[in-house]
Amino acid sequence: MKHFTIPIFIPELACPNRCVFCNQHSISGCVKQPEPEEVREIILQHLKTIPEKDCHIEIGFFGGSFTGIEPALQEQYLSIAYEFLISGQIHGIRLSTRPDYISPDILTLLKRYGVTTIELGAQSLNDEVLLLSGRGHKVAHVERASELILSSGFKLGLQMMTGLPGDTPQLSLQTARRIVELGASCTRIYPTLVIRGTELEQRWRSGEYQPQSLDEAVELAARLMDVFYYAGVDVIRVGLHPSEGLLDGSEMLAGPFHPSFRELVKTFIWKQKLIKLIDKYPQGGNIHIPAPQHELRYAIGYNSENRKMLESHFKKVEFFVEDLSSEVKPLIVTDKKLPLPAKNTLKSFANLLFLHSEKVVYKSIGGHPDIFMCQGSEGIVAAPSLPQEIIVHLGYAGVQVVDGISDPGKTYPDSARYNAVVTADLIIHNLKITDPAIFKTFPGRKYLHVNQGYTRCNLLALDDNHFITSDHGIEKALLAEGKLVMFADPAPVKLKGQKYGFFPGCCGILNGEVLIAGSLTYHPEGEQIREFINVSGLTIRELNQGPLTDVGGIFCFVK
Repeated sequence: MKHFTIPIFIPELACPNRCVFCNQHSISGCVKQPEPEEVREIILQHLKTIPEKDCHIEIGFFGGSFTGIEPALQEQYLSIAYEFLISGQIHGIRLSTRPDYISPDILTLLKRYGVTTIELGAQSLNDEVLLLSGRGHKVAHVERASELILSSGFKLGLQMMTGLPGDTPQLSLQTARRIVELGASCTRIYPTLVIRGTELEQRWRSGEYQPQSLDEAVELAARLMDVFYYAGVDVIRVGLHPSEGLLDGSEMLAGPFHPSFRELVKTFIWKQKLIKLIDKYPQGGNIHIPAPQHELRYAIGYNSENRKMLESHFKKVEFFVEDLSSEVKPLIVTDKKLPLPAKNTLKSFANLLFLHSEKVVYKSIGGHPDIFMCQGSEGIVAAPSLPQEIIVHLGYAGVQVVDGISDPGKTYPDSARYNAVVTADLIIHNLKITDPAIFKTFPGRKYLHVNQGYTRCNLLALDDNHFITSDHGIEKALLAEGKLVMFADPAPVKLKGQKYGFFPGCCGILNGEVLIAGSLTYHPEGEQIREFINVSGLTIRELNQGPLTDVGGIFCFVK
């Protein structure tokens, strides 16, 4: 699925001070505040150029401290974007702002208009660097704003800069690691440039400030990308998006600017990998290197130096793409807190992915897939915060992934937005909290309302007519629909941090088998549960011989 962002640039009208590096006109190429109807026209023009299928489209308000402008003007802009959101023409709204322009009231306004992602211009997470750069806020403001954003159910982005006054590569790496710790799902890396008309220009001309060289900036950005890659943080941009003034040199005076800065960083990363490869095989010879298709161009296509380096050392170099289509194992997604013996059992016959995202919801259910995914025969509806790694592997497995509108909230009932059960004829959930994308993705079903928002936690659909539940309200609603239902006492089920879990949260279904985290011998109604499952035509595989453990379901996908 391709991602598109429709950018709406709002001038830096709201900023209370001017950072030493900032000349907003040069950076955004924008001097005039757009009229609301201009915003609508910009969106419509972009939509004409974007394919209608297999795309995730967002509107992004960039270029200034959006939440610092007058609330009435914010609402005018947001209401236009919201129209496109509720009509299904776009899938999200994002904006950038300052860390000290975040409050509960501001977040309430943004939530009302469907904003999904908030990016903060952190720039550095070192107070001395922030002071020398004239940012006007401290690290504590970033920490507090990040906590508020995540607890309110938004996705968090934290932007950083390298080469700021007082900064060092070590401090930049510390900033990157702190961005990970604060729970950001995305980031942007901007090397500092000396722009005409800024205080930094005066410091540079006086010799007080020395910018990074291009090589220094590329090497540091490569190290930062490694930090974010292994932490699962999406690096949206590397290097400033240039206006014409930067490209022709009339505005940019010094610093590590390159119109294809990210390409340079990727080439550098591959060069380091190839150097390690040569060191590993000092005698040369023939070599076959597995590589993802989209990275081949960085290895040998775009960079002749890398290609010559390989060809001068090895007699024959072949890059090949691992054939992911030949993978026949099913894919299983579950909580990383699954007991180790159960993990080993699953790994013997499936590719296993563990979910862990406790900063979005509370800790005991932070790794539960039924909190972040709603599964039906057409595919899944995924919360925006579902890790990208899982989405990519679902794509490899041929699963259609549809983006939900909002992330789960930190507390119930918002935490249960995706916790619905979808069968061939029913969508079963507390319909007051269901994410709207679920109704759109699974059409033609009857909506069955139950008071229990944690419906999937409490309900296992063995087929379209046989159900096991740990909630008497769900049991009553299904019996009224003429379904066959068994109640399973939740008390014997373990869930760390809670008094007990729910039996359906221990289970998943794969190829005619009910997979159970734990053994039915630990449940006083174990034999009755076994018999009911067998009557439905399914068999049982107990993944380990220990207590029943609620892991938020075992989600199984077969290509």
